[in-house]
Amino acid sequence: MALLTGPVAAQESAPPRLLPKNLLPKNLLPKNLPGCAGEARQDRLEGMTPEGDLVLGSEGIARLSGLRLPAEPVLRQQALDWLRARAGEPLLVTVQGTRDRWNRLPVRVRLLKDSLIFDLTHGLVEAGLAIVDPGADSPFCQPELFALEETARERRLGLWADGRYNPLSVDQADRLKERVGSFVIVEGRVRSVGERKQRTYLNFGGHWADDFTIIIPKKTWMQMAERGLSADSLKGHIIRTRGILQSWQGTALTVDSAEMIERLEDGYLQDGRIEDKRLAR
Repeated sequence: MALLTGPVAAQESAPPRLLPKNLLPKNLLPKNLPGCAGEARQDRLEGMTPEGDLVLGSEGIARLSGLRLPAEPVLRQQALDWLRARAGEPLLVTVQGTRDRWNRLPVRVRLLKDSLIFDLTHGLVEAGLAIVDPGADSPFCQPELFALEETARERRLGLWADGRYNPLSVDQADRLKERVGSFVIVEGRVRSVGERKQRTYLNFGGHWADDFTIIIPKKTWMQMAERGLSADSLKGHIIRTRGILQSWQGTALTVDSAEMIERLEDGYLQDGRIEDKRLAR
């Protein structure tokens, strides 16, 4: 599993929330997206590798798709213990991609218990023991994770107990430069959009040498267009993005998946304004 870096405060993890199978909300069911509607097969969690990957009885080494585990030792151990507590339980495993260079299979894993079902990725995100990372997988099959993460952040659970991991504002140029090379969440208003042959640039200020920029390769821009996003629909709106921050004419983030960009409701942050409590300290 990919890891976050930096200190985070420990937080007691929330207990699993089990739902009756016949009452499972539609937004918790596997998405009928290309590459997402794979067959769910029964399996069993045999254990965890020292690196924090799953060891499944049938599929072997696997990782939960769509998230990152924290690297801070205490919180990371909580996340691993949370997963180890499910060892030996019957699972439903849906493969969501191909094995990576470390031979890990990206999977969605749901715990079966009597007539109840519980998604392990949901549980980790809800407890603040993981952060959503749509760029880790293509396609990203669980957009409902964003709402679960938002709730955990509002409740200051797990890694969200430390304001350091809250979204950074595009206006915090010095803070952004300090976080180059790290996984970050960034929010701000798009000031202009530059469409080029191979890339599109979302600009958040008037000084390109110092300001934050989102770089969107042609393939990703086409994916966004298929979902109704365009230069006109983004310009002037506040959006949220996430990924590995890079140094490029100030700071920048390259978007490899359409889900790495969220246009926040009505052009505002979800609470209607940017508040210090929402932003990284």
